[in-house]
Amino acid sequence: MRRFRTSAPGALLLFLLPLLAGCAAGEREIVWVDTSPTIVSFAGLDEPDVDTLPEATDTLYAGERAEWQATRPGLVHDLWRATALRRELTAMPASRERRAPAGPLPLVETPPAPDRSMGEGSLPIDPQRCVGSLRIANTARGQVAAWWSERAGQRVHLLAAWRDFGQATWRGPIPVDTLDVGSTDARDVPEGVPNGCARPAPGLSVDGDNGYVHLAYALVGPEGPGFFYAHQMDPRAAFEPPIPIVYGERLGAARVASDGDAVAVVYEDPNSGSRPRIALAVSRTAGHLFEGRFTVNAGLSPASDPYVQIRGAAIVAGWSEVPPAGGDTVFLVRRATIR
Repeated sequence: MRRFRTSAPGALLLFLLPLLAGCAAGEREIVWVDTSPTIVSFAGLDEPDVDTLPEATDTLYAGERAEWQATRPGLVHDLWRATALRRELTAMPASRERRAPAGPLPLVETPPAPDRSMGEGSLPIDPQRCVGSLRIANTARGQVAAWWSERAGQRVHLLAAWRDFGQATWRGPIPVDTLDVGSTDARDVPEGVPNGCARPAPGLSVDGDNGYVHLAYALVGPEGPGFFYAHQMDPRAAFEPPIPIVYGERLGAARVASDGDAVAVVYEDPNSGSRPRIALAVSRTAGHLFEGRFTVNAGLSPASDPYVQIRGAAIVAGWSEVPPAGGDTVFLVRRATIR
């Protein structure tokens, strides 16, 4: 029997509430604009100018200079898809709607964040950082970075760091999630779950309205494999305790986007059997509570590599599929509005 997270008081309640809310609200939390996914064409989009981004770009790829040629294709891949989603989002009238306020947010006491120097270079220094896992976002307060840091036993810790505007020094490391147990130690971990640095990189988003930092990721917790979410409301404070999005039979990629109090997490559904699907979790309380879980696609082809953007009352989710008849991989999107 799997155990719930107990890294902070109320963790069990934080896990149960989204499930109860999802059962009660179901699909009423969002309305799908599209009855079926749409294939996106990249025609008319400018070629991403990645050569001017030798180290990092907003919420996308980052890597040491020595890794640049290796990570460059991934950055091009991300930029194409992020641009396509922005185009779809901008075309939705709901993206210009103002949502009703979510009401007062819960008060969660968090200790101060660690303030140790992590170097004055363009990237925070961590000799144990997993190659290719670093994500950096530019914010109104400076830069925030998040990455996997390797530990013994094929485990990883999710860490973060800040560099304030006007300051050369990165400060941290700020623990986000240190409960990964690695597949060699975890109970009931299915064969094939990626270990340690093989885990997909975390999804990172910083809200332009309130400055909150949002992270979505997958690891093997003491209770089993799962997808999790964590956020930081103050760059000088620690991250709040992680919230489970879903537990399942495998790990995969996850990404997150936010607009004020609305947060959307997309992930490779770990419980979708032999035809992996993309799923969506939505919060209207700045990530304190996820009210529902929704299946984005139900096609015949396995889906992977999810993306998401949100603005106003509009959400656009994207992912990759190989057509059932074979051929080149296509990028599909599906649009929804938040009630």
